[in-house]
Amino acid sequence: MLDDYKMWDIDQLLGSYINAPDMAASVRQKMESLFLFLERNSLLKCKVSDGSGNIARRSLMRSELTEEGTKLASGPKNLVHRWLGSKASQKNPPDMKLLEKALAEIRAGK
Repeated sequence: MLDDYKMWDIDQLLGSYINAPDMAASVRQKMESLFLFLERNSLLKCKVSDGSGNIARRSLMRSELTEEGTKLASGPKNLVHRWLGSKASQKNPPDMKLLEKALAEIRAGK
């Protein structure tokens, strides 16, 4: 079984929306918000932002997620996938409450 693979690649996703700039902007915002959420909550083994809070790293491998990050982003519940498809992720700025609640449950051992 392959243990390491690309989880998300912002630029690759944006390439799918080359003819829909409004949708591309929405996808960019939600993915950058996700990356910053993962970084702020110590769910990554690497930094994705520069000193100004801008996204400097635009793709993530599975091996770059911590154990908690992997629990949040994979498995049968895959809460990151659910959040990405939710209306909360489409708000400006994206509503991170679903991910925050899920992370709290993971950290509480539920």
